[in-house]
Order: sequence, then structure tokens, then C-alpha cells
Amino acid sequence: MIRNVALLLTLALACPALAQTAPTPKPSPAKPAAKQPAPAKPAPSKPDAAAVAAAQHGPCIGVIPRIGDVFAVKKIGLTIFNNEYSEVPIESWGLDDLVVARVRAAAGARFAVRRIAYASDAFETFDHPEKRVPKYFDEGLKTIMETVTRSDQCERYFLVLKGAAEFGGTNQVIKGMGIVNRGFAALNTTFLHALSYIMVFDGRTYETLKTGVGRQDYPVGSSIFGVLRGPGYELKDFSWPPTPDAITGLRDRTRTLLAESLDKVLPELLAPAPKAAPPYIPSNIAN
Repeated sequence: MIRNVALLLTLALACPALAQTAPTPKPSPAKPAAKQPAPAKPAPSKPDAAAVAAAQHGPCIGVIPRIGDVFAVKKIGLTIFNNEYSEVPIESWGLDDLVVARVRAAAGARFAVRRIAYASDAFETFDHPEKRVPKYFDEGLKTIMETVTRSDQCERYFLVLKGAAEFGGTNQVIKGMGIVNRGFAALNTTFLHALSYIMVFDGRTYETLKTGVGRQDYPVGSSIFGVLRGPGYELKDFSWPPTPDAITGLRDRTRTLLAESLDKVLPELLAPAPKAAPPYIPSNIAN
């Protein structure tokens, strides 16, 4: 009996202690999340030709490029009997597209530049002088331009042709894109050239507004000055006669030379034509 009473007393004293809740442990402070590095901003990309064209508004400029079909390979020997000439097709080099792109870049957003398509034989009489009458050259070219641009309505038209120049010290003419070699055996030099001629026509009357040629600034003392009358330079260590691979290897150089020469003349051709001065009237007539 006494044992049972002692057991009950012990339990009664232990119950309050058991009823007390154990202290809640303080939560440990959460560690701040590691800061993620900000994603790198992509480098701004240069707008492609389509984006530039889409951004252009205003009057239309039509471009007719006729410069990138063949690459001329010319040899000037000691006599006329040693001269050689051949042409290599280069449509895949995209020179005509390059011409349109340079006009578009020079024109900026104030003009909408459009390439004008034309039939392969549209300039037949222009390409073959023997088929045209010199007296009516201007009228003939105007008729060709009217036919080619019949479905377009542009303010101006840029006809970009192969330029021509006499090779210094000879009576030989070089034309358009190509290379020319002069000399014999080990004493020979080869030049790359990119000659262009631009005619600007009024889109309504087809009168010729301006003309110009691709240009190049020759450094002082350049050995090519006076030898090649137009954009070009000497190709060092270039073997002659050239292999097909050697000519293909000149693609990028030709594109760069043509683009730089056009960039020097196009701003002038795109500028408004100066207004003609009013005719002089003597004072005694004016009054």
C-alpha cells in the first residue's frame, strides 16, 4: 500500500514537467542565394543588305549593274604578236550584287534603292559598237533605258558599266575587272584592276544627269601611278600564266577594290545636281 502511494506521488510530480513543451530551436538564418552572373549581352550584329533595304524610304533609285560577268586576263607582250587575251566567267563572285549594296549604303535611308532586272540581250547594240550608229548613240542608249525600266518608276537610274583605260606606256586598253601582265620571262609584272563607269539618268526624261568613274587614292611614290589609270595595284609574286585556282583566289581582292573605288565616287553622284545659273541679261535690256 505504501509502495503504491509512493508510485502515485512520483507520477503526480513528473506530469507537470512532461506537460511543458520543449523549447523550439531557433531556425538558423538562411544563406543568401549565390548571385548568378548576368547573361552576357550579345554583340550588336551588322545589319544585312535586306535589313538596310527595309529601312530605306523615300524616292526610288534604280540600279542596273553590268560589271560582274567576266574577269579579263590580258598579256601585253613585247610586240602585238605576243599579246594574249581571255575571259573567265565570274557571275558567282556576286559583283553586281556588290554594286547595288554600295549604292544602297551610300544613299542611306533617304532613298529606296532597287536593283533593276533586264533581259540578257537588252544592251546588245550598246555592247557591240559595230551594231550602232555613232551619231545616234545617246538616243539609242536612252531608248534602251526606257525599255529596261518600263515597269519601274524611280527618280533616278544608275547604270554601272565596265570602265576602260589605256595601260600606261602601251597602246593597249584594259577593261572592267581583271589582271594584266606586262614583260617577258622573269622581267614581268602583273596588276589587278577594277575599272567602273557610272551613268546617272533622270527617271522621267532619261537625260544623263551625271557620270563618274570608280577612283582610288594612290600613295605618294606608288609605282603604279601613271601605269594603271584606274583602281588597281601590283600583285607581288604572282605567277604567270595564272592557274584557275590563282584567279579564283583573287575574288575577295577584286570585291574589296571595286567596293572601295565605288565608295569614293558614289556620294558625288548621289548629291543633288547644282542648279544652272540664270542666263546673263545686260542691264540695259533688263530695264
